[in-house]
Amino acid sequence: MMGGAFALIAIISTAAWAETTAPADIVQEDAYLDVLPKIEIPENVQPIPGAVNEEFRNCEAAWPAGYALARSGPEARALRDIYGLVRVRNVIETQNCGCTGKVATWEEVEAVAAALRDHHDVQRLSWQQTKAIAEEAAALTAVAETMCGGSF
Repeated sequence: MMGGAFALIAIISTAAWAETTAPADIVQEDAYLDVLPKIEIPENVQPIPGAVNEEFRNCEAAWPAGYALARSGPEARALRDIYGLVRVRNVIETQNCGCTGKVATWEEVEAVAAALRDHHDVQRLSWQQTKAIAEEAAALTAVAETMCGGSF
């Protein structure tokens, strides 16, 4: 029994060691910013007066057809990261907390994904190439949730 536990620990340790780290080059990390237009973040984020917040998961009927690619497949995680940033930026720019604001077009996702594939010289994106995008989306989601007065 102890031998099995040690073998399991060795397998887990080897798997963790084999993970590829994200690139340390900041220019490479921020390459996606050149594709998306700049966004104005209010200095003092306040709730939008009269905003009606609708959670994204309740907007499934309006999700773009391309979003199916972000739900499963070889690039699903990377495409979700990109779409997360595109849609939260859309909410902040339009100040629309309903489904219309939270469901963004898929064309921007494709443009960012294509730019990242070219930049990293890969055919498929992984979470390593979109880690900075996911972090930016998380930071902007906090802004959007404050503006909308509820969860994204």
